[in-house]
Amino acid sequence: MDDYQAVRELLPAPPLSPEVERAGRERLNAAIAQERVRRSRRAAGWSALGLGLAGAAAAAVLVVVPSAPPAAAPEQSSVLAAPDGKRFLLVAATSVASAPDAGTWWGSTLVNGREFRDPGHRYLLRQSESVETWIPADPEGRTWYRYTYLGAKPATPRDEAAWRADGAPTSWSYAGAAPGMPTEDKPQGVVRTAQGKPEAYSSEDWDFRIVLADKPLTKMHELPETPEGLRALLGAPDDRATIDNTARLLFFAPVGSQTRAAAYRLLASMPDVSAVGPVTDALGRPGQAVEYRSAEYPTTPYAGETRTRLVIDPNTGMPLSIETRSVTDGLLLEFTAVQDSRWANDNPLEGTK
Repeated sequence: MDDYQAVRELLPAPPLSPEVERAGRERLNAAIAQERVRRSRRAAGWSALGLGLAGAAAAAVLVVVPSAPPAAAPEQSSVLAAPDGKRFLLVAATSVASAPDAGTWWGSTLVNGREFRDPGHRYLLRQSESVETWIPADPEGRTWYRYTYLGAKPATPRDEAAWRADGAPTSWSYAGAAPGMPTEDKPQGVVRTAQGKPEAYSSEDWDFRIVLADKPLTKMHELPETPEGLRALLGAPDDRATIDNTARLLFFAPVGSQTRAAAYRLLASMPDVSAVGPVTDALGRPGQAVEYRSAEYPTTPYAGETRTRLVIDPNTGMPLSIETRSVTDGLLLEFTAVQDSRWANDNPLEGTK
């Protein structure tokens, strides 16, 4: 049974209306297809948190399915230890521990994107999409989405100069299917600069309510609030998978503030997580970063070795972005940036069309 089938069986609902089908099915299915490709290439035998970048773009499904006994919890001192370069994670843990974590809706706004060359390989393009999701704590409620295609543009000032020298095109035609986000133009092999019209809709059929270790959204407060407890829950035979699980929990799950703080402390203790130092994230925001070799493969067709970078604002404890970069030259291949994530008592999308 795959994760999506498990979610559907746990959360049965009536079928979608034709309007909702037209608004969201293609985009969700495209993202799910990318995630299945990614999963088929993962190393077997580790417990998956079930959320790659494509999954985040779809709607934040989080499913832990342990395939082996949980790893034994390490000693307290080893979990809390952190080399100097990663101490900012402990600062972030302290900052986030007091954040409010009560409300009737969990809302998040993500910007997903990737970079790739123009057809003539003269400059680099960045294409992105905004995904806003509101998940109700009420198990009978509908999940609301708003997608906006943000277009493609030159990735850097240097690329912009080359783009202008190329005549400042507003679209690019590729021989086959275009790289990047699924849009109505992609099957024709076209990428456009123009921003798309926002599309808002709600869904019960594809109800991406959080199911983490058999705990629905209303039970997130029952998750472990210590790094030792999280490692016992998320641990896997491969430490890289444990890191992946912890990062996805930290960035995408509507967990309590103490659990989020524990995730920071666990990452700080992992020897395979290395400090990068001060950086700017994919949206240009300042933060501190760590990198690791992921157990997942990126959905980008890039064939070289990659590393995953987590960018954090230690002052607020806010996770800023997850980025897949080339080891060879640091090229940003794909990213998910968290613009906003919070508990709230109001859903601004409810009732919109």
